[in-house]
Amino acid sequence: MDEDRAALMRRAWAAYDRGDEDGFAACLTDDWREHTQTGEVATLADERKTMAAHRIAFPDKHTEILQMVASGDMVACHCTTSAVHRGDYFDVPPTGSRVSVDEMMFNRIVDGKIAETWVITAGPGFYRQLTGREAPEDVDNMG
Repeated sequence: MDEDRAALMRRAWAAYDRGDEDGFAACLTDDWREHTQTGEVATLADERKTMAAHRIAFPDKHTEILQMVASGDMVACHCTTSAVHRGDYFDVPPTGSRVSVDEMMFNRIVDGKIAETWVITAGPGFYRQLTGREAPEDVDNMG
């Protein structure tokens, strides 16, 4: 796989982990969209809310890219994201619990930036792992 696309993916998801909204945005096209397995579509504005919530609740969040494969303008990533719940997360005070999700992401690259992402998350998101309840409406697929 070409190193530029691999570096772009690593840079984007490392910024996302840090809650670096501008760093993440710099890796995306202006009209980037994320498509979830339930058919929902998120924009960068939606992701900024999630990033802000995660920055507080999961300051050590880390996404490990386990596998990357590229074909044409697409880059597929198999990732595991994990963190320890250290701050308030919506209505949940810090628990110290470790949470983790596995994801497959398919990213369309246009002019050196991520234009679209399709994501499939395996198992319950962070909120459900912490509470056993469905996540609030404004939590993304990882939430």
